[in-house]
Amino acid sequence: MPLLDDHADDDTEVSTSATTSDGHGDDDERSLLNEGNVDINDGADCNATDVDTEVESIGCGFFHHRMVIILGLGNAADAVEILAMNYILADYGTITSWESSCLTAAVFAGMLVGGLVGGVMADAYGRRPIVLLNLGINAVSALLSALSPSLNWLILFRCLAGIGVGGIVSCLFALCVEHLPTSARARYITILCSFWMVGSIATAAMAWVMLGNVVGTHTRILPWANWRHFAACAGLPALTSFLLTYCYVPESPRFLASQHQYAEAASVLARIAHVNGQREYATPCLTQSDKNHPQRRQDDPYRMQWFVASSRLRKVALCLIVTSFALSFGSYGISTWITKLFVSIGLLNPYANAFLYAGANLPGNLLSYLVVDAWGPSVLLKIALVGAAATALLFSFQLIDTDSTPLRSTASSASSITPTTTQGHHDSSRAVVVLLACVFNAITTAAWNAVR
Repeated sequence: MPLLDDHADDDTEVSTSATTSDGHGDDDERSLLNEGNVDINDGADCNATDVDTEVESIGCGFFHHRMVIILGLGNAADAVEILAMNYILADYGTITSWESSCLTAAVFAGMLVGGLVGGVMADAYGRRPIVLLNLGINAVSALLSALSPSLNWLILFRCLAGIGVGGIVSCLFALCVEHLPTSARARYITILCSFWMVGSIATAAMAWVMLGNVVGTHTRILPWANWRHFAACAGLPALTSFLLTYCYVPESPRFLASQHQYAEAASVLARIAHVNGQREYATPCLTQSDKNHPQRRQDDPYRMQWFVASSRLRKVALCLIVTSFALSFGSYGISTWITKLFVSIGLLNPYANAFLYAGANLPGNLLSYLVVDAWGPSVLLKIALVGAAATALLFSFQLIDTDSTPLRSTASSASSITPTTTQGHHDSSRAVVVLLACVFNAITTAAWNAVR
């Protein structure tokens, strides 16, 4: 999540004009963005602190509830794009290890590019346009993936999807936070983060229905569906979030003020108050006191002075970078291959078990929410990282043991183990593999929540 500059130390004043918003309905809500009678001092040297004061006075309401759901759907769309590759791989057919590795890595290579470029573009052009751009990229790339004529084209389109995912991550949370009063940010960001769980469970459920079997049988639920239908449906959350964001989520008023677009920022604030039911809210005239303040370089998209100037922030940033890398390596690494791993150990319905794996996000989220206030995020993160490492080791050992069980029992012709006993042992080993995978996913989910 991009770092946000705090300007609470600026000595500023906020005054309001007598112009009020008295319209009704969605048409009036949208017209507030372009109203021409806003009393704004265009020559004033205004900054984001003035906007923050107004945001605090407006508080939270229906606008913010709707916004976090819409942006949460965009976060869920990210989860769908990343995790969909796991199910596409399982249904794609026979490909070499090199080809499957390239197909898997394509999304993450695109995420690297999108993450690096998206944050800079969001600082230069605004949070909302970049969120919309990347949601559009995700929706289009999903459709192109479904229509790809060859594996090489599929790899290219999955890389394009990764660019969209990385670009959204860098500005989605900023767009949400900059609409919120300080006291509500933690609560709303927690809700926004939880939509990743919604996306992962929805992806697993969709894969089970479209690609999996009826429980306890080898009969496909939808015999006509294949990975192409699944890939096309995977773009629906991004398309839906794009349309809703375009209609109902305006640009961040804080960003507009940082670009000296004070009239537009005031209109957005009036729109928020209007949607929240504050009909008598006066459209603000954003002004700054006459005291001189050092010029802040808010228009510079390459702001890294904090990283060089503060040793404390540098240590924290480096630790979080390493931690995020380790969590991404472990959680995405297993999530991307989990269905193929379940197939390799002979599970009758790997998609149903992958659904259980995705559902393990729920206890992980609940656990972190229950203990984070008592333990603190640092303690929770340390315990979760140790637990994830231990569970991953147990998972790998059990996976190896399960894979080798049929070979070991066949080679031991003199063994006293009967076929029934061998089958029972193998079934229990599979169950342990699924259980450990679910525990690992729950613990890494708690770790991600602690990081955020």
